Amino acid sequence: MRLFKHPFFLLGMVYFLILMSIALWVRDIPNQPDAWHITLQQIANGETPGNTSSGDRASFAAAAIDVAEHGRIRPEKEWVFNLWPPGFIFLEALIMKIFGPGTPVILILQILAAVLFSIVLALLYDNLKIHMRRPVLAAVLPLLMFTFPMVRMFLLQPAGITLGESFSIGFFLVCMLLAIRSARQRSLRDAVCAGICLALSAYFRSQFEFILLVLTAWGVLLVIVIRIARFSTIEPGFLKATAKTIGVMLLVAHITMVPWRIYRWTHFYEGNPRWVMTTDLYYGNSVMRSEDLREIGGGWLVAGGGNLVCRIDPSACGDTKNAKKLFFRIFFRHPIQWYSLKFSAIGEYWFSSPRNFGGVKIEPARMDLAANGLLLMTVVAGGVLLFTRRVRCHGPWIFLSWFTISLFSAYGVIFSLAPLEVRYFYFPKIVGLLFFLMLLSLHFSQKRTLYQ
Repeated sequence: MRLFKHPFFLLGMVYFLILMSIALWVRDIPNQPDAWHITLQQIANGETPGNTSSGDRASFAAAAIDVAEHGRIRPEKEWVFNLWPPGFIFLEALIMKIFGPGTPVILILQILAAVLFSIVLALLYDNLKIHMRRPVLAAVLPLLMFTFPMVRMFLLQPAGITLGESFSIGFFLVCMLLAIRSARQRSLRDAVCAGICLALSAYFRSQFEFILLVLTAWGVLLVIVIRIARFSTIEPGFLKATAKTIGVMLLVAHITMVPWRIYRWTHFYEGNPRWVMTTDLYYGNSVMRSEDLREIGGGWLVAGGGNLVCRIDPSACGDTKNAKKLFFRIFFRHPIQWYSLKFSAIGEYWFSSPRNFGGVKIEPARMDLAANGLLLMTVVAGGVLLFTRRVRCHGPWIFLSWFTISLFSAYGVIFSLAPLEVRYFYFPKIVGLLFFLMLLSLHFSQKRTLYQ
């Protein structure tokens, strides 16, 4: 009973009720699926309105039905696990198994997402309140994230929730906030939970597996720096706790990911424990002609720079046998032309309407331009705040720097090599806003250093 009286739990319940209200009754884009009635089978059959009727959503649902009915995915649908990790598919299968095939699966997913993000907001409040004089302001600021239509749509509403990225983003944000709390409270449990959440984000979306690898590389370097360098403004005990948290979190994350690596190794590509095989598609698409891609509905690949090898060197077009070799040869020999083509429309993707997911099909309204402009300002302002002296004297600055450098490194590679999609920019916008709130609280904190 004491749990239900704890302020953290009570605030989490308030956040949950607010997020559920957004999930159920706010619709920022038209023609979204009916959360109260749509079943998993209807999603698999493409019986949903607008641009939510096919593609990834239908593939996830069809694979989930297979898992729910047969206890495993049948050989004819194994290609799904070559493109996506199993987290969201297993979650949809579990919902169908527990509640039955007639369950309104979107509604259950919205409830779970609201629970996950109420934890995110409560943890964010837990970090902000330390630096702010007014607890009420610290409790209200986390909700600022959900004043943006893109955030509401992508994380809570039917059009976004059926893509599964809501859960990968949620688990990653929980990981970051738990890592900071772990060092602050010297909590091994929080470090372990942070590692599990980091692994879960990768189980739901493959780019987070790559982000984990980049976090590991920078994390090892950071621990070495902590051991040999002196931070005069940060208490030594916190530095030791930081190094311990990073080590435990990364170790737990990699251990948690071992089962899927073993499964991949033994069931798909023997001797190759790669998380997914989407890079093979990138190589193959890179040597296709633009007109051929458009004929099969791949116009968004052309717009997103998915066939740059063929566009830069026409003699390579159609050479799928040597696609991987040609991909890296052209990339390293013609970097200026590669990046000029790749990023020529990057502004269009950033300022896109939330009604777009892959390519830019719908022109943004004035409110879309204003919202995306404001989000860009928070990212830039966060980058400036990260290097200010008033922020660098606080312990959490180490974690925020680590995550920022790792995310910039990871997305630099992803945006360089993978074809651009509008939704790839949604996570950077969300995490950039969260970072901005945390850095702002550190900048205006009345305490010179957090742990004296």
